[in-house]
Amino acid sequence: MIDDYAQDGQGKRSQAVSGEREGGLERREQILLAAWRVLSQAGFEKITTRRIAEAAGINIATLHYHFGSKEAVLTETLRYAQRWTDQQMRSAIVGSQTSAEALTRAFAHTWKLMLLRPGVLRFDLVVRAFRDSDAKQEALSVYGTYRGFIEEIIEKHLAEGGRLASGLTAQTLADYMVTVVDGVILHHTLSGDDAAAERNLDMVRNQVLQLMGMPSEAAIGMDSSC
Repeated sequence: MIDDYAQDGQGKRSQAVSGEREGGLERREQILLAAWRVLSQAGFEKITTRRIAEAAGINIATLHYHFGSKEAVLTETLRYAQRWTDQQMRSAIVGSQTSAEALTRAFAHTWKLMLLRPGVLRFDLVVRAFRDSDAKQEALSVYGTYRGFIEEIIEKHLAEGGRLASGLTAQTLADYMVTVVDGVILHHTLSGDDAAAERNLDMVRNQVLQLMGMPSEAAIGMDSSC
């Protein structure tokens, strides 16, 4: 009976601890989402922990309990944004029958994300990278994740028996695509010209398909509403 009671007590305590952990994780995500919003609006230079706390609906003490410092919450916000974007992109291409379809869906979802969350956060990070070695590593990690995602699609194309233009590899084509798309995102972030950005993304997509040995018509009729 005592053993049963002890086990029951341990179970209740573990449930309580589990609940506390879940609550802690929810609070951390609440803070990260608020920090993401504030960063997108104000940028790194103007952001403060007080402003993040206000946006999250918490006090400064709670924010520091979860993250310790301004730099810690900013670093975790960048990682959170990167994971979220990667998950969104991977979800967008689920069900694709070919690499051409996956690539087309990826471009369509890139456009949706550009409209939903402008690239201010990413380019603020790049600016910081010039004077902060930690920020540089974070920026390289962001681009590495994007490049790896595209490289997987191109590798699938090659595994399906596809080919690439002479002199290209999956890695070099993925690197080229990320570089060019990044330029489109930067221009859109500065100009706010939706029509130009959508047109430019279409041109990049068509060129990449051609470099993969597929006519741009391969994308016509595919579901790009992801």
